Amino acid sequence: MSAVVDRFGGGVALVTGAGSGLGAAMAGHLAARGVHVVVTDVDGARAAGVATACVSAGGSAEAHVLDVADGHRVDAFFASVWAEHGEVDLVVANAGIESGDRVADTTPEQWRRVFAVNTDGAFHCARSSVQRMTGQERPGVLALVASVGSVTTLPYQSAYIASKQAVLGLAQCLDLELRAAEASVQVSALLPSWVRTRIFDDVRRGAEPVDALARTTFARMATSIQEQGMDPEEAASLLLEAVARGDFWCFTDPERAAQLFEERARTLRELRPPERSGWLGSATA
Repeated sequence: MSAVVDRFGGGVALVTGAGSGLGAAMAGHLAARGVHVVVTDVDGARAAGVATACVSAGGSAEAHVLDVADGHRVDAFFASVWAEHGEVDLVVANAGIESGDRVADTTPEQWRRVFAVNTDGAFHCARSSVQRMTGQERPGVLALVASVGSVTTLPYQSAYIASKQAVLGLAQCLDLELRAAEASVQVSALLPSWVRTRIFDDVRRGAEPVDALARTTFARMATSIQEQGMDPEEAASLLLEAVARGDFWCFTDPERAAQLFEERARTLRELRPPERSGWLGSATA
């Protein structure tokens, strides 16, 4: 029997950004293992489609519109979920967006939007869930989706990389706080590698990068992630099983992640100038 069934079966999970990609796959994985899933997304139609698929497959789910960038709405929504279900066993702060261009071409509005969703959204979910989990009878789990990008550096992704490094820092600091308080809340940092989603296509549909080399890079990324990326369902299984085991560090590719951690450690230890990470494989070759 899977660790997810043992840990969360019969309970309630809330997943943000669950209308597509990895979030949808995590919602489906949980629902298939006896977890009631609160599916949220800024796109109501996408959220409803995922919840309907979960129910059609024999699971239990409900759909809601939620923009994690709005802290007051997040808090009010979390309050309603706890009021409805009494306790929530798992919150997965997964909502995230990309933005690709040179720093000089990135507008303040683009920068703020990436941080509003990726970093502020993670903070809003963490704050609202931890306040409630510490008061419930069953131990709660908060899973913050960072990325292997949180320990790497890449050109044309300054907003995304910086936002995900902040998410990882949030997870680490929060974990220390909760353990110091002996709170019965687990924090897990999810660092997926190359997962087959539409994240780079969404960037190109929203606003093509201004710089020609940035456009070429993101076109390669969009192709590479479809050709080389891990299936979202497989990634969801690997990540959620690690969360259910109680791991802080949760990976889709532990071996590759270890290589990236070593590259990062060597750069800092030897005070090397920043180097382009190889975590995207041929996408940026």
